[in-house]
Amino acid sequence: MSSDMQRMDWTKLLNASRYGRKSGDDPVRSPFQRDVDRILFSDHFRRLARKTQVHPLNENDHIHSRLTHSLEVASVGKSLGEMVGYYLESIGDLPERIRPRDVGEAVQAACLAHDIGNPPFGHSGEEAIKGWFRENIDRLPLEPAQKTDFTKFDGNAMAVRILLSTGFYRRGMSPTHAVLGALLKYPWPSDHDAGKDKFSYFQAEAGAVEQIADTLGLIPMGGRYSRPPLAYLTEAADDICYRIMDIEDGTEMGILDPFFMYGRFAAPLVDMDQLYPWLPDAHFRQRNSVLRAALVNRATAEIAGLFQAHYEDIMSGAFDVDSSLMEKSEDGICRTIHEVYKGITDKLFLSRRKAVLELGAQNALGVLLDQTMINVDHDQTPPRATLNPKVKTLLGKDLIDAIPQDEQYAYRLVMAIVDYISGMTDHYATDLCRKLLGLGY
Repeated sequence: MSSDMQRMDWTKLLNASRYGRKSGDDPVRSPFQRDVDRILFSDHFRRLARKTQVHPLNENDHIHSRLTHSLEVASVGKSLGEMVGYYLESIGDLPERIRPRDVGEAVQAACLAHDIGNPPFGHSGEEAIKGWFRENIDRLPLEPAQKTDFTKFDGNAMAVRILLSTGFYRRGMSPTHAVLGALLKYPWPSDHDAGKDKFSYFQAEAGAVEQIADTLGLIPMGGRYSRPPLAYLTEAADDICYRIMDIEDGTEMGILDPFFMYGRFAAPLVDMDQLYPWLPDAHFRQRNSVLRAALVNRATAEIAGLFQAHYEDIMSGAFDVDSSLMEKSEDGICRTIHEVYKGITDKLFLSRRKAVLELGAQNALGVLLDQTMINVDHDQTPPRATLNPKVKTLLGKDLIDAIPQDEQYAYRLVMAIVDYISGMTDHYATDLCRKLLGLGY
């Protein structure tokens, strides 16, 4: 690393002060553990139990929901954070009064929140919302940067919005700056030309993120910021879990052969047959459980090593933001997991049942947006945005009446509608759609 290159500082990156609220003292729990607790006990987190991970509206209790996925990601993230914390301690980069356990808890909290902003029906829900706005955006009186918030709608940005603005009855959850940093996987707004639809914050939160980036000491990089180092760990924990557990769920659903995981992973894990000679004859769930545990354990250790190997590039912001730590694996178990998953993605995501349900889900979200969207009077200058009184009742009259009627009024109204719809569970969205169409009461 050249002497004039900027470098992020862990004293700032692990800042335990809270955004928007003074930190209180707790003699038992660290500030990061308190973040874990407040996310776990939030309404937004609880609703993940009835939101799709991959397979919509599934009656099989062995299949992952967003809730079980988030809990597993948080477990892996906590381990990764502690491993990195001990590494920082060993090289003298861990700030005073910060323990390796604190780093683990900060990543754990971010992992718990990483999917908290996802709409109903998983990624197909994201696509449905984006698709609706791409067809209808020109009739809405919004500025160009505001339009991209909706035409590129992303659950990552909604998660940041919930923590900063809408959680706990529109006051935000006031998380620590360190946890917010660990959640900023894509540290740029929707209108930044990053070559992808992914982004971490809406225009509504741009001012807040600017303050957070300054507090964390993130490096400005031409319309975006350097990715906070802990965000790589949040991403890696997610990568490990969804790849392995999507494969396991595919086996459970009958999309993949019961021996698929054993056939692909027993040999790369080397000693499985010696440790578990009964494995080939076990029930497929028991066999997959053993393989899953071994894969998660070894992948977690490898990711911690990859973080160390790329440490200086990560700290200077030079690490390729389009590449994950898992993708940097050359010949380890992470590379095997990545390649196996890539080879079966179409099979997992294009099953007939899933395709039918996702088409229905997209139609349901289209109906909800059609029925709740603002009315615009283009005969006035500037065009005037209004809301059907019945829709106002649905969203919460007090909430809507509290929105300032200034030049941002239309944007805030549309955002309130998207807050409402993206916060729905699969079942609630389906039920409300039927009722709005007059098909149920």
